[in-house]
Amino acid sequence: MTDDATAPLGELPRLVRFEHEPALRFLEHAVGEYRKCLDSRGADGTPSHLPRASGLLFGRVDDLGITVRDVEFVPNVRDSDEAVMAEFETTIAPRFGEVYRNPGRGFWSDEGAVLRAVQRQAAAGLEPMGSVHSHPDWHEIGPPHERRQRLSENPTPMDEYLFRQSCWPVNVIWYVHTADDGGLAHRVAGWRPGPERCEALRLRLPPDLCAEFGVQSSH
Repeated sequence: MTDDATAPLGELPRLVRFEHEPALRFLEHAVGEYRKCLDSRGADGTPSHLPRASGLLFGRVDDLGITVRDVEFVPNVRDSDEAVMAEFETTIAPRFGEVYRNPGRGFWSDEGAVLRAVQRQAAAGLEPMGSVHSHPDWHEIGPPHERRQRLSENPTPMDEYLFRQSCWPVNVIWYVHTADDGGLAHRVAGWRPGPERCEALRLRLPPDLCAEFGVQSSH
């Protein structure tokens, strides 16, 4: 990374700009997962598929801020890697709630795929900046016993835990929800680990994308 990128998180720029292509690619991925969730609804209206959209962000740092120029999607090993499943069972579920014993909940990137993505992007002159993942309005469409935690573009306690574990300078949450008119809407925010709680980043998404898809960028 550049000198700025290897500086302590508190010294890195707080402004994060998305180029159009990576923002659109993740939006389409998140929407696809959300629609798959809605399509899985049973007779009582409760979906069986938990939408899980997650990606790695790559870009550059300069004096003006962090620019996200690409996104990579890597396999999820949450329900297949024995070490990851053990961590959810012994550490994460007791700390953050019994819902995390559900192997369909959560996303854990395959380490080998992450390494290959970093190497591939380095060849193109881009550096790993962080991650992006989606939140659905599960508190409204999920099973009644899982609606206690309200989701949004803000980090959950589990998100804060993972953000601190990874130490990425950019952690974006993309909230997809059903709007009042029945269509889909989006609220997006960026975060980085802070000394006590996650600190909000100034996130800038392409204006044309925001206008076309009803995306609101927080902070």
